[in-house]
Amino acid sequence: MSAETLLDIFVPPEGLVGHSAALVAMTGTEDFLEEAVQRFTGLRPRQRAELGNMLVYLMLDGHESSSRREVFPPGRIPGLHEFQPREVAPGSLLHAKVALLAFAASRTGAPVHLRLAVLTANYTYTSARQQLELVWVVDLSLVGSSRVEDRADVAAAGAFVETLLARRFHRDEQTLPLKEHKLTARLDMLLAAAASLAPAHRKPRFIHSLHRPLYDQIRERLRSAIEKPRNLLLCGSGFYEEPSTKARKPAVFGKLEELGVFTTNVRRVALVEPGEAGAVATWAKAGDTDGWEVHRPFDALEHNRRLHAKFVYAGYIRDGHVSNGWLYLGSGNLSRRGILTHGGMAEGNVETGVVLSVDERLDGEAIERWLFWSDEAEAVGDEEWAIGQVGDAPDWQHILEAPPILSATIETAPSRHLRLLWREDFLGEPRVRISWTGRDWFDVKRGDEVALQNDESPAALNVSGESDRRWVVPVVDAAGRVGWQPPRFDTYADALAALLDFPIRPAEATDDGDGDDGDGVKGAVTDAAIEQEKSYALHAAAEFVEKVAALQAALPESMLDDWLDHLDRMFRASFPEPLIATWRTHRLDVFAHLREPELRSPHLTDKQRIRYFEVLDGAARAWGLR
Repeated sequence: MSAETLLDIFVPPEGLVGHSAALVAMTGTEDFLEEAVQRFTGLRPRQRAELGNMLVYLMLDGHESSSRREVFPPGRIPGLHEFQPREVAPGSLLHAKVALLAFAASRTGAPVHLRLAVLTANYTYTSARQQLELVWVVDLSLVGSSRVEDRADVAAAGAFVETLLARRFHRDEQTLPLKEHKLTARLDMLLAAAASLAPAHRKPRFIHSLHRPLYDQIRERLRSAIEKPRNLLLCGSGFYEEPSTKARKPAVFGKLEELGVFTTNVRRVALVEPGEAGAVATWAKAGDTDGWEVHRPFDALEHNRRLHAKFVYAGYIRDGHVSNGWLYLGSGNLSRRGILTHGGMAEGNVETGVVLSVDERLDGEAIERWLFWSDEAEAVGDEEWAIGQVGDAPDWQHILEAPPILSATIETAPSRHLRLLWREDFLGEPRVRISWTGRDWFDVKRGDEVALQNDESPAALNVSGESDRRWVVPVVDAAGRVGWQPPRFDTYADALAALLDFPIRPAEATDDGDGDDGDGVKGAVTDAAIEQEKSYALHAAAEFVEKVAALQAALPESMLDDWLDHLDRMFRASFPEPLIATWRTHRLDVFAHLREPELRSPHLTDKQRIRYFEVLDGAARAWGLR
């Protein structure tokens, strides 16, 4: 599969829904990421907030910038959690660009399909709309057989994400046993599914520079794969090298010449943006480019997009066609930092890429579209060459400061309290304070359990350090929902409509507007009013039981786990208290009726039946009906 647009990689396969995703990039913007999460889940922000599930895990470079002073706070993009960066060498840049995604048959189901995307783009609309980019995508079903090379790539990418997370980020819940993970539970499932695919004795096409420079791995793969010399070396990069005081061939070009075996009459072509040419600018102006042709990138769609893709193509060219090629594409620019350093170096980059065979014979139109090269491109005038800005080094040297408390969980035993999950390297000496909506600031220490009143269920925690720096961190409730607050309904009709709105409608079929408030259920003091109230309560109870029973009886087996999750979530919601009080007064236990065999789903398994009864009994107790 190849993505026509950058957002295509987030769209689930037919019949599946987004389960979990790990996204790695240097940068990501709120508007693009919101659209990506919406396509992945099929849900708008309000719908995702009401679900309370954490689905997308984001790892961006940790350097501060003029537009980035903190990670995305909880709830900014519902369903997305950005990990806090660790302190690393300030000259080391996370420049990798990769997405690992899992899809399931239902919203509560386990992954049945994985997708790996290796990108040259960041998660921004600038990349999606204004730049020439490349994306390589592999889809792999977990049901049935799959190609061994695809399994190797997905497993290698999962291992990369696991190692990157451990080395460069603070992983929430890291100190807890795996079975107690809530915030990162879906990430655990994604990485476990990827790890389970690793084949024996198969080198992946996926590469990264956590330990070794990309160049060494690209050269190793090309030299082992190419038996007959090729006559074309075509290179593209958003940035090549920092300029020197002399007009000379950038050192990385010499390295590129040694990547594979080439004929004596090899054609070497470099696609260079004139305004961002770095060291190529002074070299190209001098005129002698030592056998290299320096061309302007070509936008086949004529959208005036700037080249940002990084790639190397080694193949045959004849009569305007290229064939029998090998391709590197990835995040690493064709520069010293991009392909000649690694993440363990103080001034090194963490990059990702893929090296694969391109057996197809590409004609001139395909070359223009996929490799951005055309003889029709305008020649670059001497006055157009400019050094531009360094494209793959940190602009700022400061790493974002991580909070001493990364997240918190609401625990119910032995009594309701807040468990604080501290950063594992925080020594506990400076003063730390917390607060949340409805509770003023107070001091806490490592090991404290913060008692909660029955009516307190914080959705997020404000954290303050000794320097008065403040953060907002997520809170996970006892049911495993993140930043979740029960939806509020003023009328019984609105509450019942929300309960019966299942399965959840896709984003394009809904809006985020509020419904009518209505007048609610009114109290009364006269005997006639009391009788009227009782009559209304009886009618509402009968309607409640009838409609819930009818809906769940018609659901297929594949939807039952999602339905039980939906029931649990909606029964926790605030049905109008006057109606619930009337049901309590007249001892109308609606949940007792829903336990009856003829009113529950006939397809429940033993495990689902136990869960169903737990949901009903829990709601009955919470509403005071028992």
